[in-house]
Amino acid sequence: MPISIVVWAHLDERARQLIRDTLPDEAVHFADRHQPTAIDRQRLAEAEVVFGNLPAKSLPQSPRLRWMQLESVGFEYYQKSPEVTAALKISNLKGMFEWPAAETALAGVLALARGLRKILPAQTEARWIELEVRPETWLLHGKRALVLGAGSIGQRMRLLLEAFECEVHLFARRSPGADVRTREELAAQFAASDLVVCCLPKTPETIGLISRPLLESMRPTAIFVNIGRGAVVDEAALVDVLQQRRIGGAVIDVTLAEPVPPGHPLWQCPNTILTQHTGGGYHDELIDKARLFLKNFARYRKGEPVLNLIDLKQGY
Repeated sequence: MPISIVVWAHLDERARQLIRDTLPDEAVHFADRHQPTAIDRQRLAEAEVVFGNLPAKSLPQSPRLRWMQLESVGFEYYQKSPEVTAALKISNLKGMFEWPAAETALAGVLALARGLRKILPAQTEARWIELEVRPETWLLHGKRALVLGAGSIGQRMRLLLEAFECEVHLFARRSPGADVRTREELAAQFAASDLVVCCLPKTPETIGLISRPLLESMRPTAIFVNIGRGAVVDEAALVDVLQQRRIGGAVIDVTLAEPVPPGHPLWQCPNTILTQHTGGGYHDELIDKARLFLKNFARYRKGEPVLNLIDLKQGY
C-alpha cells in the first residue's frame, strides 16, 4: 500500500522531479506551504510522512503523521511545543551544511585578514590602495583559535583551522574531543584566543552564553565569528565592542532578527562582515536535501531507524 507523503519543503524543479522519479509508487503530494489549499490540508490530514518543516501548530491537523524529515538542521521551534507527541519521529539535516558553513566562516576570516573588505569596494572604483591595505593585513597561520560546538560544523572548522597550523581549542559540554568544558575554562580561552568561532545550536543552555563579559574580555585584535545561532550571543554587547573597536572585527552569519532591519547598527560596525545567513547555501543545496530525504525514506520504508533522529529533550 502506498505511503502518504506530503512535501512541505522549499525545493526547485530538479529536486521535485528526483522525488517523483524515485518514489513513483508512493502517494506523494507537493503542498504550497505559503498558501495551503484545501487539497493540501486534506493530504496533510492523511499524511504518514512529511518532508519539510511543518509548523508545530499544524501538527494536530495531521493525526496520522509518524515521521517528519526537516529541511533544516535547526529544530528549536519544536522543542517546547505541546503539539509534538511521542509518536512523532523528527529527523534533521545534521551534517549537510558542515562544509558550506565552515567555508563561509573561513572565507570571512580570511577576507578580514587579507584586507578584502577594503580592496573589493576599491576595485569597483578603480582605486589602487596597496599602500593603505598592506600594513593592515595579517596571517591566520599560527593563530590561537577557540571553536564553540563539537557538532559536524565545529569539527570541520577545527580541521580547517588546523590546516593553517592554528592552535585550536574546542568547547563542548560532553564531546570526548573537547578540551574546554566549563564556563571558567571558556572564559579563560575567550581572553587568550585570537579567533573565536561559534558553531553552537540554540538550546536552553546556549541562549545568551556568549555574554558581555566574555566579549569584553577578548583581545583587541581578536576576531569573533558566529555561524551557529544568533540567540547564543548578547547581540547588543557584540555591537558595542565592535563600535568601540575593543576587538579586531567579526564575521556574522546569524543574527537575532533576520533579515537584519535597515538602520540596525550591525550594518555599520567596523571590520564586520555580515554573510546574511548564507552560510549553509550552495548550488546543489535543494537537490541534496531531496537526496537525503530519499535516503532516509528508504530506511523508513524498510522499518530501519532513520538517520539524524533528534532528541527534543537533549536539544540535539
